[in-house]
Amino acid sequence: MTSAAQRTADGRPPVERWREREDEDSLFRQLRLTVRQGLEIDAATPTSAWEALTGVGAWEFALPIGMDGLDLGQAVVAMVCEEGGNAMQPVPLTDTFLALDLLAGLGPLAPEGLDGLLDRVRDGSHPVAVPGRLPDPRGSVPPGITWKPDGDDGGVVLTGSAGPFAAGVEPGSLLVLASGPDGPCVALADPSASGVELRALRDHGGGAVSGAVLDGARIPAGSVVLRGIAAEQALARAGLRAAVHQASLLAGITAAALTAVVSRIRSRRQFGQALVKHQGPRLRVAGLLARLDAVRWAVGDAAKDLDENRLGPGDAAGLIALTAETALDVTRDAVHLHGASGLFRDGLVAGCYRRAAWEALRCGRPTQLWDIAAHTA
Repeated sequence: MTSAAQRTADGRPPVERWREREDEDSLFRQLRLTVRQGLEIDAATPTSAWEALTGVGAWEFALPIGMDGLDLGQAVVAMVCEEGGNAMQPVPLTDTFLALDLLAGLGPLAPEGLDGLLDRVRDGSHPVAVPGRLPDPRGSVPPGITWKPDGDDGGVVLTGSAGPFAAGVEPGSLLVLASGPDGPCVALADPSASGVELRALRDHGGGAVSGAVLDGARIPAGSVVLRGIAAEQALARAGLRAAVHQASLLAGITAAALTAVVSRIRSRRQFGQALVKHQGPRLRVAGLLARLDAVRWAVGDAAKDLDENRLGPGDAAGLIALTAETALDVTRDAVHLHGASGLFRDGLVAGCYRRAAWEALRCGRPTQLWDIAAHTA
């Protein structure tokens, strides 16, 4: 039998098992490797990571062909999110996919002020960040920001605060999810507009993070994407996709932490031999890898169910709850397995742990999500 440390029969170094799926066809795997190469080799900064994603056409993957997209399906988008999490660059990845999903579904409902916005988001020149939480799998808007009508022209006034969100790439717009007297509202806010303030949050090693404060920010009618019943319907669909995308991102962050752990226990020596030879850490890492494998299979199956309209809010809630808990548990154990070096602020493991601490809550707290899963079909 060939050990993991040996080369494969054709002379190539072995592939880390938890980074590949046996059921991926050759075209899908090649696309994954193309995205990975762009993020891991060509992207040393968040800006270069964003340019790499744009270069491979990531923003066109899920758009319908009628909108000049590639319509490759949600499994491909989930793969991009996973590789984005693995690269650990703080870019508004799932946020921009949510914006593309909502903008692509507007059709004749699109306000005149949004003309050309979809094209700017798709070509990478207009990143979109969502302050705070994404919609939960039922499409419910998170608390924190409220809206009220502003006159008779269809504009709104936004008040409240939300955060954190990845801020490695400066957003062209904030996609604000707010609750109000007529149901939810989705609006685009200019980060430099009056009443809108971005506040940099302390970076504990996971990358640039910000929050947003809106103090009576007036949003013109042309920047109000959806409100009322139309917003409820759109968010119900987008909430399912956001849950799968965020779960994929968390799986990638978890894989990044485990990659560092495996490298660490292979190189670190204790009692005259590599740490990987000791049964305790070896079995512990094997258990963590098994949990990650289970999550990755669950995310892949959920993405396929999305494409076939079989994924319900309860299933999506259970998926993101499982992934969030796994990410939190695995990254915490990764810090412990690294020893004192795992606490090094700029180290990869510490960065994964600290980023997972807030990314895991973006679709809601796991206890709340498990409750949704238990009581929603």
